[in-house]
Amino acid sequence: MTAPLFALVLAGGGARGFAHAGVLRALEDMGLRPSALVGVSMGSVIAVTYALRDDWYEALLALDTTAAPSPGAGHGSRASVGGPGVRRAWAGARAAWSLLSGWGAPDEAVAAGRRSLESLVGHQRLENCRIPVTVCATDLLSGSRVEMNSGHAATAVLASSSLAGILPPVEIDGRLLVDGVYADIAPVDVAHDMGALVVIAVDPTQPKTPTPPRNGLQVVMRAMEICHMNHAHERIGTADLVIRPEFDGFVDVLDFGKRDMCVEAGRRAAVDAEQRIRGLLGR
Repeated sequence: MTAPLFALVLAGGGARGFAHAGVLRALEDMGLRPSALVGVSMGSVIAVTYALRDDWYEALLALDTTAAPSPGAGHGSRASVGGPGVRRAWAGARAAWSLLSGWGAPDEAVAAGRRSLESLVGHQRLENCRIPVTVCATDLLSGSRVEMNSGHAATAVLASSSLAGILPPVEIDGRLLVDGVYADIAPVDVAHDMGALVVIAVDPTQPKTPTPPRNGLQVVMRAMEICHMNHAHERIGTADLVIRPEFDGFVDVLDFGKRDMCVEAGRRAAVDAEQRIRGLLGR
């Protein structure tokens, strides 16, 4: 089998991962199509949809994310006496209890999330992708990275994007899988192992936040993100080229309402990198 010319590694980044769609759209406009994809977390959603659907771009822009919790939902600031403050405090107590008694999100939200993924990829399998795709998750039992390139596509993507405290782990073949970012936010080596001659990584992380966390959950989320960014800096540097979208303002990991801005940021970043990309491929 001929080795792929170039592979894209679509790193995790929550809602900012919609930038991957902008990068892919810009590459297609340039007449450049990756021969392989590696996806982590939201990157896996974009990668699998791209590889399974001809109308991938329109499908992603129309993706229903209303079931996803909004930034800080259920974890508001300190309650005032009565009114919205009390409701925020009560919502925060319920959210804390859901983490102690269950997995975080209510069952109906998890079911809605699965339906959204199945609306993107149906009941297709990763083997049906038009180009090779590897989806990466984290096994809670062994603590290791898990690479998936076969099996039910929606289940693999759900496992790769199951953010701790938000979605429950996904059991596949005796492994308990959660978001791939915990083991490896940017698995560049996987793309090399797939035979890619050139590996281009897309990193949608944002180093700074304009406002301090307002509650315990936000502190935990931000602390994990800092760990992921530092890990990504070490891992992603092994790619031949790293595309880093610059967003017009801060985008929270769960702020899916800003998808259009994220897509545009990805498109701009790819256009800005066009000459470097062509130089690598020409080499």
